[in-house]
Amino acid sequence: MTNVLMIYSIPEGKDSLRITFNRKLFNYNVQSHLGKYRKTSQGILSEYEKPVRSVVIFNQKKLTEVKKLCSVLFIDAKFFLIKKI
Repeated sequence: MTNVLMIYSIPEGKDSLRITFNRKLFNYNVQSHLGKYRKTSQGILSEYEKPVRSVVIFNQKKLTEVKKLCSVLFIDAKFFLIKKI
């Protein structure tokens, strides 16, 4: 089982960019009408680990999609392969 460790950096003061990145990368809940309407939106990663801030561990199969998202949104990201022994 091979996973990828991603360390990313979002430019300071770009809250809208951070929110857009998180919504496209992870699943999130959409609510309206004071919580009467709830829906879970699908992101690229459904299974992941987030051990610390700005670090995500995910399956290698999703690597190309995540790289494409980072390049489109101009997010500085470094990727490392990790293997479970």
